[in-house]
This record gives sequence, C-alpha cells and structure tokens, in this order.
Amino acid sequence: MKTVLLLTRHGETLENQRHILQGQLPGTLSPLGISQAESLAERVSGEALDAVVCSDLARSYDTACIVARPHGLEPQATPLLREMDWGVYTGETLEDVDWYHLPSGVESVEELYRRAGRFVDYLRATFPGKCVLAVGHGAFNRAILAYLGGKQPFDMVDMPIMENTAIERLEI
Repeated sequence: MKTVLLLTRHGETLENQRHILQGQLPGTLSPLGISQAESLAERVSGEALDAVVCSDLARSYDTACIVARPHGLEPQATPLLREMDWGVYTGETLEDVDWYHLPSGVESVEELYRRAGRFVDYLRATFPGKCVLAVGHGAFNRAILAYLGGKQPFDMVDMPIMENTAIERLEI
C-alpha cells in the first residue's frame, strides 16, 4: 500500500533572508514566509490530505499550521523531520561549510541520510495508503529525496536546495 508524500519546505524565515544556517534553531517566518505558507495552503486545497507532519522547529510548525487549518487537521510534529544539526556552523553561511570535512558536533551527511530513512520508515508505518504533507527543511529534504531516489548519502550535497514552499509529490 503506497503512501503519497507531498514534501515541502517551510516558508521563508527572517534568517533565510540573511542566508544564515538555522539548523535546529526555531526560525521566524518572515512576512513573505507567511504569504508563501498561505499560497501553499491554496495550492494543496484540492488534495485529500489525511495528515500534515512537520518538524518540531517553529518555522516548520508555523508553516504546517497555516496549511493544515483549511483541511481541519492539526500538524503532527516530529523531531525526525528536523533540519540538519549544523553545530558550530549554526548562525554561519552555507559558503562556510566543507561537506566532506565536517567538524565534530555537526550532524554528518551519513547521519542525516540515515535519519531520512527513519523518517520514511515512520511514514510507511504510521500512514500506509494515506496522503501526507510533510513540512521539512532545505538540507533534510535533500536527504529524503536522495534516500527515496536510491542515491548515496553524498549525492545530496550536489542536489539543489528546495525553494521555500515548493512541493515534490512522491510515492513511498
């Protein structure tokens, strides 16, 4: 029984505007981010959503609330869907990151990929045959797409970062 996954990224944050790696910081939706979430809600209004899941970080949860409301759903937050833990890079810019030599305390690409697999397993077990919208994050969504695409962990490094509130429709 296949689960339909509508994978999206949270709306733009004030931190995104400054190109800051938020990692597992909450993040604050910008006015544009709120508007993007409202537009996303309109784009999925015709979908028969069974559930909305999101990261437990504020930027993801706030986006999910805006999208879930018209469907009469409450977002289900899970730490499995959190953004990559950037450790010492938190608050820095992506240009500062050397993906192949991450320092101690930064979630490795392999760890991120394995967590993506656990998230997919969670969806399969919890929502078999359902349509689920998942509100995630830039790096973690790449890990999910790499995992579901049968790619290797480091393949995600070269994948484009999903735009805020873009949607990928996947069957798992």
